[in-house]
Amino acid sequence: MSERLVTTLLQLAQVLQTERTLGVALANIVEAATHSVPGCDAGTIAISIGGRPATAAMTGTVALELDLVQYDNDDGPCLTSFRSASALRLDLYEQGDVFPHIAIAAQRVGVRAVLSVPAIWGGETIGTLNLYSRTRPFDETAQTVAAVLAAQVAIAVSRSPEFVAARAVVEEAQRDADDHSQVALATGLLISSQDCTREQAESLLERAAADDEQTILQIAERIIEQHNSAR
Repeated sequence: MSERLVTTLLQLAQVLQTERTLGVALANIVEAATHSVPGCDAGTIAISIGGRPATAAMTGTVALELDLVQYDNDDGPCLTSFRSASALRLDLYEQGDVFPHIAIAAQRVGVRAVLSVPAIWGGETIGTLNLYSRTRPFDETAQTVAAVLAAQVAIAVSRSPEFVAARAVVEEAQRDADDHSQVALATGLLISSQDCTREQAESLLERAAADDEQTILQIAERIIEQHNSAR
């Protein structure tokens, strides 16, 4: 590890200890990456809320533009790195056919290469560090430095009360959606098996829940389980 990188990390650690918001912490990390990773001209950090990354910090609008192209196409180095939990280094001059939509957009804004590295915490990818170069492909040294900084991203995100709160909201919403789907499925099964209307099926669920002193969701899950066992 170079002396310059060690100095950068020490300075970054001091800054992160004093920052109270995740946004400022991530902004400092991506700024450090832009200055420390060989060949890097701009960068972004994407973090995952609800299983999909979104850009949370950047240096330069060029980097943000290329992130947005990936989100619009649901494909690209950032999303591939996030989904595979592995680093992806791409020379768009030589390997533009891998992600042609990125290659076209990169050529338009004068970017030659991209490096995306996952930020992993507890075995889960919680974000990516995405770096862009106008001048040359990223090499193994650049990837090593980026990996060190991606680890800082993981630490900052995992310790952030904002992230924990946001994830809790998303997870609760997902549970509510899953519960609604289960109840809707059970209602449909009752309509089919009992030859009744939706209102009558919903009334049957409510009555069964009251009689058995269970929740409507528990009754719905039991109906679905019985249906699956009978198939």
